[in-house]
Amino acid sequence: MGRRFVQRIALLTSPQSFWEWSLEFYARPGVEPTLLALQDRHGLSVNMLVWCLWCGAHFQTPTDLVVRKAVDISTRWSAAVTMPLREARRALKAPPIQAPKEMTASLRAQIVKDELAAEKIEQAALERLAVENLVAAESPAEAAVRARKALAAYIRLTDAAKSHGFSVSLIENLIGLKFPPSESDGDGVE
Repeated sequence: MGRRFVQRIALLTSPQSFWEWSLEFYARPGVEPTLLALQDRHGLSVNMLVWCLWCGAHFQTPTDLVVRKAVDISTRWSAAVTMPLREARRALKAPPIQAPKEMTASLRAQIVKDELAAEKIEQAALERLAVENLVAAESPAEAAVRARKALAAYIRLTDAAKSHGFSVSLIENLIGLKFPPSESDGDGVE
């Protein structure tokens, strides 16, 4: 069997798509504030952080080149689509007093849906990159180690480590939210 065939089979047999996996993870206690703090205080992409964890759970460790490609996909899409939507949504939290409240509330609700759709498209692109370029993990053992390596590669490509208050413990906390220490040895990791 060819590598690409094996990769596609791995995705088809995976219990969840990246989108479903990330929604489940994001809903866990402590995950949202941790991810948003890493985004807002240190400039890291929530989708990239979660993609690194997802890759750790399902694939062998991504090469630096694949991580760089993922960062490029995420950065370009976010700058062109997601960030403008996010800025519009945030601006509508306090619209001009002259703007009709019902109309601005309706517009903001639509932008929330559009922002979520933009995030889903970005994740689909990141999932496709992983499926086409990574080899499926043979077992869930070492998922936390693979995720840690992917996160380290991502962080090296950013200035996050230089930002005020950044600490490796923030990343370790994030890893622990998905792969608790009792699971780090492979027991029960998805």
